[in-house]
Amino acid sequence: MAPANKPSSKPTLIIYGATSFTARQLLAYLDNHPDKASFEFILAGRNQEKLESTNVKLSYPREIVACQLNDEDGVKSLVEKGDVVVNLAGPFRWHNAEALIRECVKTGKHYVDLCGESSWLATDIIPRYNDLAIKSKSCIIPSCGFDSIPSDLTLYLAHKTLQAKYPELTINDSQSFFKIKGGSMSGGTIQSMYAVAELPKDKRRSGEYDCIPSDGMIIKSNSTIPKLIYKLEIPNKQKRFGSFFFMYPYNRTIIRRTQYLSNLFSLNENVNENEIPKYGKIMKYEESMETGNGKLGSSFISFCLFFLFGLFYSSKFIRNICSYFLPKAGEGVSDEQLFKASYIVENLSSSTSLPNGKNVKVITTFKGQGDPGYLNTCYLLAESALSLVLSKDQLPTPAKKGGMLTPSIAMGDILIDRLNKSGKFEISSEILVLDTDKKID
Repeated sequence: MAPANKPSSKPTLIIYGATSFTARQLLAYLDNHPDKASFEFILAGRNQEKLESTNVKLSYPREIVACQLNDEDGVKSLVEKGDVVVNLAGPFRWHNAEALIRECVKTGKHYVDLCGESSWLATDIIPRYNDLAIKSKSCIIPSCGFDSIPSDLTLYLAHKTLQAKYPELTINDSQSFFKIKGGSMSGGTIQSMYAVAELPKDKRRSGEYDCIPSDGMIIKSNSTIPKLIYKLEIPNKQKRFGSFFFMYPYNRTIIRRTQYLSNLFSLNENVNENEIPKYGKIMKYEESMETGNGKLGSSFISFCLFFLFGLFYSSKFIRNICSYFLPKAGEGVSDEQLFKASYIVENLSSSTSLPNGKNVKVITTFKGQGDPGYLNTCYLLAESALSLVLSKDQLPTPAKKGGMLTPSIAMGDILIDRLNKSGKFEISSEILVLDTDKKID
C-alpha cells in the first residue's frame, strides 16, 4: 500500500463511519473483493482508536483518517483523498452528512450512502445541491443499500425488458412483493426512524413525490394509500397475499425520482435512448411484504404494524421504552443470522396498451443473499461505489453529467451486471407470455 501521506494511484473509496457493525461487513467484503487489486479504500470516522482497532482486522492496514464532520477543513482534506465517499454514518441528518455532500459537490467527487430519510433529502439536500452537482459533474446517489436498490433496479429492469421488444410501451402498473427469510431491522434503520419521529410533524414528509419538483414532468397521481392486504396475481400461478411493507413509504420516493429523471433525460439529445429506459408520465406503483400467512394473516400483520408504528411516531414515551430493547446504531446480529438470511423481490408489471388493446406483462426477480439490513446492504453499497470508479467510462450519460441521481439512473446496467457477477445476487426479467397466447403482438 502507498504510504499514508502519499495519495494512491488507484481509484480510492473513502469509507466514512467505518467502525459500525454494518461498516465492518462492508470492509470485509472490499478486503476480499475479486477486483481488490484495482482499487484502494480509506477508513474514516470520528474515533481514532476505534478506526485503528478495525484496521488491524483487514488483510493489511489501510490509511485511516479521524474526522469530525463539523470540521470544515478536516472534511475538505478527507474528501480530496479519494474518488467516492461511501457514507455509513446515519441517521444522516443528525450526523451532518451534508458536510460530506457539500464538499463532494464542490470538488466533483462522488457520494453514496444508505439514506432512508426522504424529508431530509427533499428539504435540505436536493434543492441545495442538485444544480451544483451538475456543474461539477458530481454524482450524489443516496439510498444505495437495501433501501432502495432492489425496488429501484427491479422496476428499471422491467422497463428495459419491456422496451427491448416493445420500445413504444411504458409500464402503467407495477407491484413488488418482498419475501424476507431470517432478516432483521438494522440499528441504523431504527435510528433513522427515531430521527424522523423527533422532527416537527410538518417536517415528517414521506409522500411519494417529495423528492421531485412540481414542474409537470410527470403526472402526480394520488399517492397509493397503504392497505391492510395486497394481492399478487401472476397469470397461471396461485394468488398470493402480502402485508404492508414498512420500507415502502420511502422506497416509493426513490421510484418516483427515477421516473422523473427518466422523463427529464429523455428530453436531452445527448442521452442515447438505449442508455436508460423511458418511464411513462403516469404510473401506479406499490410494494408489500409476503409473510406466507394468507389473506387474514396478512391483514392482521398489517393492522399490527400500523398500530405499532402509529404509537412509535406519536408518543415520545413509547419511543423511550423502545430504546431499551430495539437495536442501536452500530449493533449487529449473530453470524448465523447474518449469513443464513436472504430475500427475494418479485415484481409484476403491466404495460400501457398495445394497438389490439392487450397489455404486456413483465415478471422481474431480484434475489439477494445475507441479512438485508446488515450484510446484503453492504454488497449493494460496495458495488454501487465500485461501479462509479471502476466502470466510469461505461456509465450512462446521466452519471457523466452529475446531479442528485438514483441508483438505476446513475448506474443502471453496469450495477446490475456487477451484482449478478458478485455471486450474491440473481437478477432477471422476462416478458410473461400466457398459455392462451401464441404470440404477443
